[in-house]
Formats: sequence, structure tokens, C-alpha cells
Amino acid sequence: MKRVRFILILPLPILLFLTNTVFSKQEKIVDANNSLENKQKVKEASFETITPQVKDILISHSLNGFFEDPEAVPFSVETEDWNEIKVVRSPVHGKTVGKGDQVIAFDLERIRNKIGDLKYELSIKSLNLNILSIQLKKDEEINNIELSKIERASKYNAAVFDYFKSKDLPYEKKSAAQELKRYEESLSYSLEELNQLKKMYEEDDLTEETEEIIITRAQNEVNRLKFALEGAKIRNEKNLKIQIPKSELDRKDSFNLRRIALNTDKAVKPQEIKIRKLEIKKIEEEKKLLQLKISRLENDLNKLKAPSPIQGTIFVGTFDFGKWSGKKLFEPKLKKGGILKPYEEFLTICPLNKIQAKVVIPEKKLFEISKLNKGVIESAAHPNIKFPAKFKISENLPITPSNYSLTANIEIPKEIPPPLPGTSCVLKVVSYEKEKALTLPISSVFQDKNKPEVDYVYLLSKKNKPIKKVIEKGKISESNVEIISGLTHKTKVLKNKPSH
Repeated sequence: MKRVRFILILPLPILLFLTNTVFSKQEKIVDANNSLENKQKVKEASFETITPQVKDILISHSLNGFFEDPEAVPFSVETEDWNEIKVVRSPVHGKTVGKGDQVIAFDLERIRNKIGDLKYELSIKSLNLNILSIQLKKDEEINNIELSKIERASKYNAAVFDYFKSKDLPYEKKSAAQELKRYEESLSYSLEELNQLKKMYEEDDLTEETEEIIITRAQNEVNRLKFALEGAKIRNEKNLKIQIPKSELDRKDSFNLRRIALNTDKAVKPQEIKIRKLEIKKIEEEKKLLQLKISRLENDLNKLKAPSPIQGTIFVGTFDFGKWSGKKLFEPKLKKGGILKPYEEFLTICPLNKIQAKVVIPEKKLFEISKLNKGVIESAAHPNIKFPAKFKISENLPITPSNYSLTANIEIPKEIPPPLPGTSCVLKVVSYEKEKALTLPISSVFQDKNKPEVDYVYLLSKKNKPIKKVIEKGKISESNVEIISGLTHKTKVLKNKPSH
């Protein structure tokens, strides 16, 4: 069956209309495509990208410090007893001295006078000690005699009192009784005699005048004896009740007082000897103290002669971790008439045989520096020379807040004069070096807020949207950071952190 083709013949106006319509739609499609491409280009253009650069990384540190003499000896006057250290002649800064040479002159007159006074006092104490020793020997001999005498007196006192109680007191009582009895007997005899006379004369009728006289005398004798007996009774009562008891008490008190006195003497005499011995011991101790003080002052006198402990050069001032204090701080004290304190360091003697550097390490660099042991030393005094140096951390503890220190040994060529102590220097060390390392600017690498140990950069996705890319970074050198892994040198990375 044959196909029949129909040809549609349209009028020209209609054909022109249809043609324009088709071309117009095509133009709109092309315009739309161009618009999308332009928007994409604009979007891409809003994110600036960079690629990692291959660079050599060198991380170095410059540490400030000062040169020092490791054999330097600080100088001070280390007196023990003498505190008046008065300057007569100032030290000369930069002067070379030998061991034992005088480095500064002090006033020695007063300490010499003091030593002389103490020696004079020591001589007097020695004489007093000799005198007391002789007196002690005499007192000990006398004391032995007196103790024997006291012992005999004590026995005698006791014997006298015992005799009084056993013999004298009973006899006194008995004597008082016998005296009364004697008066009573005498009165009795006189009365008997009077009565006999009266009886005899009463038998006669007449009494002669002579007989009356005899009777009167006899009567008077009786009356006298009665009176005497009355007195004897009074005396007897007084003796028995007052005199004898009093005499007994007096004797007893006398005995006790004597006994107490003798016992006291017996106890005191040895103590007096002990006191003498203690006085001697005290003087001996005072003598030893004087001898010690004289010895210490003589030692102080030798120190005040200010001999140099070593051969070297005088630096007026002190060094602290290599840093020189300067002269000005000590000039007022070191001028003539100036006063120094014991143990106050004011000079430093430097042999200048060796030189080393004391360098300060900031705390933030301690970890990196502690792994190193060599570098170079630069000095303003030797601007064109770099001295090779080996070092180690010299202090495990900080020397100041946030600072540590190290000691660097320097290799100095023989033809070059070594730097002087106190001269400033810089230790330069390299803590990291790598050739052809992949690097990015620090500003293009970011840290995760929740995971600070995670580092990342931003890349563009296929849809041209920023995405995070975790990387491993290495060392930081100036403004660049080393990229260990996660990127290649062709990877496009956003230069800055996107705003959204």
C-alpha cells in the first residue's frame, strides 16, 4: 500500500507568524539558560578559594639573655660580730687583682681598739680566776677545820644540856627544898631552945636580969627565923614555880638556838665552798666567751682587710642570671665614709677564663626548647659573628613568674676576644624544619567548638555549597600552618570562613 503524502500549503502571512513564534520561544530558552549560568558564576564568585602551597617550614626562637663568667665569685664582708663596715677607699671597677690582694679598704681602728679592750678584760679575769682558785683552796682547808669545830661544839652543847636536865635541874629543885627545910629546922631549934629557957627560968621564983636578956635574945632569934622562914617559903615557891621552870626553858632555848646555829653553819659552810666554785666556773665561762669573741673579732678583722678570694677582674655590682646590676646602685655605699652591711654583696671578681650565657625561656616556649640542646648565640658586641652553643635547662623551677632559664656553653674561636660578663646576647634555636611542606594560611583553618582537638577547612560541594573537611595539621610557622593529611596541593579551600 503506498503512502500518500499531503502537502499543506499555507498562506504566507500565516507562515511568517508561525516562524516568528518558534524563534521567539527558542530565544527565551537560550535567555533562561544564560541567566542560570550567570547566577552560578556569581555564586561561585562570592566564595574566594585558595589551594595549599608547598613551602619550606622553619620554626625558630630568639631568646634573650646575658653572658656570664661561670667562675665569678661574688664578694661580701662576712663578719660574724662586727657590724660597722665603713669604707675608707673605694674599689676600682675593672682593676685586675691577684688572690689575696686588697680589693677595698675599710676602717680598722675601732675593731682593733675593741680587740685590745677585750684582751685587757681577759687578763683581769685571768688574774681574778687565779686569786679565787687560791682563796678556794684556803677556804676548803678552813672549812674542814670549822666543820670539825662545829661538830665538837654540837656534841658539847648536847652534853651540857643533858647534864643540866639530869644533874643541875634536879639539884636546883632539891636545893630549894633543902633551903626551906634548913629554915624550918633552924626555927624549930630556936623555938625548942626558947621553950627550954622559959621552963628553966619559970621554976625559979625570981628571974635575974641576965636571964631576961637571954630569953629576949632567944625570942628575937625565933622571931627572926620565923621571918626568914616566911621569906624562904616565898623564895621556894618562886623558885619552884617561876625561877627553875624559867631556867629550864632558858637552857632549853639556848641549847636549841646553839644547835640550830651549829647545824646552819654545818650546812652553810659547804655551800659557801660551792658558791666559790661556781664563781670560779662563771669566770672560766666568761673567759671562754671573751676568748671566743676575741677570736671572732680577729677573724672579722682579717675579713675587713678585704683580700680577693681569687685572681680576676673587679666588677662593681652583682650579677643575677648574667644580668649586671651596674655600678650606680652601689656608688653611695662604696664612696669614702659609706657603710656596708655584713654579707651584703657589692663586688664580683671575674677570672674571665670562661664565658657562658644565661638565657630566659618564656613559659610558653619551655616545652619546645626543652627538647633541644644546640643553637647559635648572637651578640651586639660581635655583630657579624654567630657563636655555636650547646645548652640545657638549668632550672627546673621558674626563676620569675612565667619564666625559666637555661645555661648555654659557647664555642669561641681563639682569635676572637670573648664577650664580657653582663653583655646582652640572643640565643637562636630551630625547633622544627621541613622541606616542601603543604601549608595553608592560619586564617583558613578552623577548630570545632565542641571538639577543640578537631581541625577543619571549608570546601565547595558539587552544588557549590560550603562543606567542612576535617584535616590533620602540623606545626605553625609565622602565618602558615602545616597540613599533614586531608588535602592535596590541588584541593580548593575557602580562604575565609563562610558567613552562613
